[in-house]
Amino acid sequence: MLMEINLYGILNLIPTLLALVKASALITSIANIILLIGMLYVYVERYLKVKSKFTTTLVLFASLFLVQNILFSVYFVFNPPATIINALLPLIFLGLEFTALALLLMITRE
Repeated sequence: MLMEINLYGILNLIPTLLALVKASALITSIANIILLIGMLYVYVERYLKVKSKFTTTLVLFASLFLVQNILFSVYFVFNPPATIINALLPLIFLGLEFTALALLLMITRE
């Protein structure tokens, strides 16, 4: 009896986990947007002080990544992945991008 209750609890949890995996690319893309807004704020602030080609390029770099992630988010809202396999590749890509942006923002803030 106890085993049946535990098994049913796990079986009820699986669809929730599957939905979370399918939505994780959208969640990660939104997290990237938040990081990029922070980076863009820092870069624009530095551009207003320094006004060099390097800071101009940093503002452009962050802006292009921001546009890319906004487009990804819109795409994932209107075309959610049908299977977990279709959700994993964008999740891996966006997860690596999130890690790189978090490290870059950490270094930029220093």
